Order: sequence, then structure tokens, then C-alpha cells
Amino acid sequence: MKTFLIGLMVAAIALPSLAQRVDVKVDPKIKVDPKVQVKVDPKVRVNVDPHIEMDGHLMVDVGEIAHEALVNVMTELDHELDINLDFDHDFGSDAKMYEYQENSQEVEIPLSKPGERGTLDVSSHNGKIKVTGYDGPTVKVKMIKYEKKAESKASGGMRMVSSGGFNFEASEYNNVVKVENDGWNDRVDFEIQVPKNFNIKAEAYNNGHVVIDGLNGELNVESYNGPITMTNISGSASASTYNGAIEVTFAKVTADVNMAFSTYNGNVDISVPDGTKFTSKMKTNREIYTDFESFSIKQSKPVTDKSDKGRFNIKYENWVEGDLNGGGAEVLMKTTNGNIYIRKK
Repeated sequence: MKTFLIGLMVAAIALPSLAQRVDVKVDPKIKVDPKVQVKVDPKVRVNVDPHIEMDGHLMVDVGEIAHEALVNVMTELDHELDINLDFDHDFGSDAKMYEYQENSQEVEIPLSKPGERGTLDVSSHNGKIKVTGYDGPTVKVKMIKYEKKAESKASGGMRMVSSGGFNFEASEYNNVVKVENDGWNDRVDFEIQVPKNFNIKAEAYNNGHVVIDGLNGELNVESYNGPITMTNISGSASASTYNGAIEVTFAKVTADVNMAFSTYNGNVDISVPDGTKFTSKMKTNREIYTDFESFSIKQSKPVTDKSDKGRFNIKYENWVEGDLNGGGAEVLMKTTNGNIYIRKK
């Protein structure tokens, strides 16, 4: 399922002072995809049994981690599946589950030099980033905040009327637009429209799926917890993440420009037009695939080194090099837990 993901991930989330079990009620009609995807802060150790069968309840062990991590996980479940989650054990007012709602705001940012190439520099500590090219002279930003629903809970005779506003800042100078969400606690997704001839620098952390579509420029994307998807792009691109696949589809590739695509957990999947030339440098613990007949693998060469004291070292570093259509600029593709694909568009 879309992100049932975070739910099953909680096989061992915990409190320092509590060693209990939390019984989270889940609709038994929900079918769970055994290919569980997990988006989680790297400090959290997660053990997921892909053969687990749901019988209407998800049992969560509570033991070592900050309580806030548990609440964030269950909140993500509620957002993605639109189900009601109940805690059978009350850990205090801060631990109670709330109903959530989406609250959105939109702003339009004028450019100093309309019609000329510009740059978007967007950063989010908690939330997805989607940037789309369009035929227009300005930058349009839509923010979608996931917040506790007002008056959804009462505590000590008090009713909640707000869970806070937006934490957002944007600026423009000389066709460079900066957009930033500083908040770590509240998730805010960005949906941004920019002129098609725009360069992009995007950085995301938690819930950090980054999507780029329909742009012509220099595209540099970095995420930590989330995949990176680029479609119908022209120019050059570089992308790196830790948890998530990288999928890039080029309409046109700028010649003689080096590019790099790197992840730890996920596939690296690149599609380019027939006739594109580059030299690939690839590393993976799994497999490499292509449907280009004009792709050839080079013979591996070792790295040698001789120190001033006469010590000689020789080593193979698991890199695989190949030429597409005779070779060209270097395209680095690296993953640890995933395959590498070079496809003909």
C-alpha cells in the first residue's frame, strides 16, 4: 500500500521508562503489501517481518526510543491510510492521538527578470517537495500542512483551538528564489510551479520524497528519507538519497556534463534518449541491467599505490565501467541495496 510503510516499521519503538505493549487498532479489511517500505530517522533501528499477517491489530513494543518517535509514526499511519488509531494505554496528554487535517496556503513570487533563466533553492526539514515546470513568469508555491484538527481533543476541561501556524520563508533576488520550511515537528509538503527554463537545488530530510517534472536546467537534488523522481527533464541532473530509489527520465541530456546518482537503499534507474553518449561508473552489491545494444562494459582495472617507503598496494573497488554509444562525460551510479538500470527512452 501507498505508505503502510511506517506502520509495520514500529516493531520495536520505545520509551525509556516504559516496557509495555501498545495495542493499535487497525481496520481488518486493510490488505497489507508484504513489500513494506520504511521511512524512518536513521537513529531508529527497525525490524520488520515481511511475512506478518494482520488480524485487525498491530502490536507495538514500547521500550527504548523517545516517545515522540512513536507518536510521529502513528500520525503518519493516520495521514496515509485515513484510519482512526486508538491508544489503549494512556501515556499522558502528550501521547494522545489526534485527528489530523490538511491546511494549505499559496503564495506567488515575482521574478526580477521575467523570461530569463532563474534558480529555485528549496529546503524542507519535514515534508515532500514537488517542483513542476509551467508556462508562466512567476514562481508559485503551495504549502500543505498536516496539523491537529482544532477541537478534536479536550484535556483538563480545555479544548484545543489551534496547533500553530506555518513556519515558512521565501525570498527572491536577481531571479534566485529561496523557499524554506524550518520546522521539524510539523510536516509541510511543497508543491511549486516554476518557469520551465529553471535550475533547481532541492534538499529534503524527513518524509523527503522529491519530485521534479518538466524542467530544462541544472537539477541538483538531495534527500535523506525518501525517493527522488525526475520525469521529462532536459539538461543535467545529480541526485543523492539514503532511503529511497532514484528514477530519472531525460527528454534530452546536455552533452559533456558529468552527473551523479547515489543511494543506499533503493534502485538507481536512468532513462535517456537513443543516441545519448556517456561513460558510466557504477557500483552495486546487486545487478546492472540495460536495453541498449550500444552499451559495452570495460575491463576492470585495479587501483595501485606505492608509498614513499616502498610499500605497494593493489586493490579492486567493485566499480564497473561502461560506455554508452562510445562514451562521453562520466555518469556515476551507486547503490548498496538495489539494482542499476540504464534504459532507452
